[in-house]
Amino acid sequence: MAEPAAADPITPPPGQGTLRRLAWLHFWNDFTLDFVSPLLPTQIPLAALGAMEGAADAAGQGLRLVTGRASDRDGRRARWVRAGYGVNAVARPLLAVGMLLSWPWWIAACRITDRLGKGVRGPATDALVADWAEGTRRVAAYAAMRTADHLGATLGALAAAAVAWWDPGLLPWAVAALVLPMLVQFAILPGVRDAPRAPASAGGTPAVWWPKDARTRRAIILLGLSAVGARLSPLLVLVGVTRDWPLWQQCLGWAALGLAQTITAAVAGALGVRIGARATLVIGWIAGALLWSGLAIFGGGAAGAGLALGWAVLAGCTEGMEKAWLAELAPASERGAAFGAFAIATALGTVVGSAGIGWLLEPTRQGSLAFLIAAAVLALCVALMPVLGRARASTATA
Repeated sequence: MAEPAAADPITPPPGQGTLRRLAWLHFWNDFTLDFVSPLLPTQIPLAALGAMEGAADAAGQGLRLVTGRASDRDGRRARWVRAGYGVNAVARPLLAVGMLLSWPWWIAACRITDRLGKGVRGPATDALVADWAEGTRRVAAYAAMRTADHLGATLGALAAAAVAWWDPGLLPWAVAALVLPMLVQFAILPGVRDAPRAPASAGGTPAVWWPKDARTRRAIILLGLSAVGARLSPLLVLVGVTRDWPLWQQCLGWAALGLAQTITAAVAGALGVRIGARATLVIGWIAGALLWSGLAIFGGGAAGAGLALGWAVLAGCTEGMEKAWLAELAPASERGAAFGAFAIATALGTVVGSAGIGWLLEPTRQGSLAFLIAAAVLALCVALMPVLGRARASTATA
């Protein structure tokens, strides 16, 4: 009997091209996003900024359930990825029109359209990564996406800081120049492909709106709860910490947050490959609980810098591992719906956490209480994780 052919060590793993293209899309998308994000508080009054961000998030999150379900139904995820990234790429340079003509309503419309693009692509992108990668390669892929995100964000904010330092009057034209990375993204998008095994619902059965798998549902609830303590609105962090800084320094501070997330995402990815996404996520929650507790006790004048550091470290350590863990739990035919539900749950948790912590951090209120609540929420999530682990084992055995 003939010996089986040895695997070709030179041949790249299946889907490597699509995963690499997705990483570059993450990079360029966050480069343009974080070029414009630090500029928004200078273009729109704070009250209107909050309303705009709320409307943008609501519109984008609602779409995630629809597009996640649609990508599960026929297994065609790449078209949603292309459409969403295309909308993002076009919306960012168009912000320049509102900046040049002093039209806050135009800027708000572009921001909402931008979030709609994210809603279109989000669940399909996350599910496509899971379709193309398995095991530790999947954990590494999610970590690589987050690292590319944060690296792009860092460089985008640094570019904005350089322009704002050189001549703030050039900023609208610099935003218009984001048409160049837009063209780069359009060149990358056609090469994004669906995995051959990308699941479609068997027999034409309609895909679910909410995951049927009990383990997946419990994980989503836990991740939504953790968002109360682990996630804050990045613009809340920016305004809260750098409100009195010159614009170029605000952009530089934004870049520093991106760099911290880049480093922690890369470290979390390496750790996740060694010990698993779930264990790495728990370590991130423990670190967050300790950090928030320290701020509650020793915050003082360093509370603002600690808030920013805590947000960056938690985002870098947990976001990629959340998705990798959820991809491990969700059945292949429900991945799009699972990531859509995950986005809704974490968005609700973020709103609760950002609103509560932002209110308590006002100078006349109890900032230390805000940090203690965030720490308690993360400690509760750590305590609940073993319960989910036992439930998963018993289900598997059954």
